[in-house]
Amino acid sequence: MPIDQKRINGPEGSLPYQIFGSTRDKAFQDRLEDVLDPTTGNRKCNRQDTESRKYFMKLGVVSTAKGSAYLELGNTKVIVSVFDPREIPKQNTFRELGELYCDLKFSPFACVHRKNPQTDAEERSLAAAMTKALQPVVCRHLFPNFQIDIFANVLEDDGSVLGAVITAAGLALSDATISMFDIVTATTVAVYGDRIYLDPTLAEERLCLEGSRSGNHGVITLAKLHTLDQTSEIRLAGNVSLDLLKKACQRLNEANNDVAPVVQQMLVSKVQKHMSEIEAEEVDDEEPEDKEELETSGVINE
Repeated sequence: MPIDQKRINGPEGSLPYQIFGSTRDKAFQDRLEDVLDPTTGNRKCNRQDTESRKYFMKLGVVSTAKGSAYLELGNTKVIVSVFDPREIPKQNTFRELGELYCDLKFSPFACVHRKNPQTDAEERSLAAAMTKALQPVVCRHLFPNFQIDIFANVLEDDGSVLGAVITAAGLALSDATISMFDIVTATTVAVYGDRIYLDPTLAEERLCLEGSRSGNHGVITLAKLHTLDQTSEIRLAGNVSLDLLKKACQRLNEANNDVAPVVQQMLVSKVQKHMSEIEAEEVDDEEPEDKEELETSGVINE
């Protein structure tokens, strides 16, 4: 296997210590009881089915990027960087709409098993879903024949990664002052049987993806434009009936409506801080002029 010489590579055959624990040989039902109550189906983490983990967001965390955002959703941590538009490489024909290039990578320490530096199928699939979710949001007609590069890095994966990355990408695009039709948010639910669990952890996601083939099971992520009330992307992995899918989409829309005001408040705070800095600079520029006028008037009076 080729080795990236620019990275600090750990042992090729390293294994996480968790696999040597008591949960290694547990059956599916035993692992299910570790996450969900076997009698009521409620979560062991004391969260309701409709309750999400706490968010933490911060803008402008990457100094070399045009815009960037850092987002925490429980233990899930992602960082997204957006760079200035540039010409589409190896493109001879004119394109009226600009393009978005999205790249998503997991840090080697983000998952239980060490990630290879080379892009794998999961990262390509998530990057494609991320691109589809962001394309309807950006005003691509304003930069024809150009593309915007968006790089997402998952620092820690504890479930609901795609929803966190899309929400952080929307914040990073706004921080980069890229023209957009609306703000975009994304949330995730896990389905097991007839229960819908909002914002699943990694353990809940894995259990819902390993459910029986005949019953409802899977993970659904929905990206939404808040003001326009439009869905830009929906991604389903698993097997879910149509009626339950409608209920899941309704719950996802409600969750996105709860996240959108938080994103709006972040952007408003960013603008207010920027305006305060501009006003402070204007005051600093005016003070020397006032001092010069006073000194000049003093010389004239003498």
